[in-house]
Amino acid sequence: MTKSVSQAESRYGTPEPQIKLHFPKGTNYRVVKAALHKLAAEIELATPASERWCVSTEDFNESGRVYLELADATPAEAARGMALLTKLAG
Repeated sequence: MTKSVSQAESRYGTPEPQIKLHFPKGTNYRVVKAALHKLAAEIELATPASERWCVSTEDFNESGRVYLELADATPAEAARGMALLTKLAG
């Protein structure tokens, strides 16, 4: 599995920090879902109580992503989200 952190954009044009996960071809759907849920839980636990973003997941065949739906979508909030995701993606 490979991880990549990037700044995506929501359908509304706001920043959306994300970690994408890519698995080898043929990886079972449940393995993908479990990895996404595990990563989302790690992000939730690492998020400071003062942050108001929502942690969400989206899955595809052998890939998926965990992303932050920012509360205010300010550049500062996006930067804090990217810093957290970068740290966790290690």
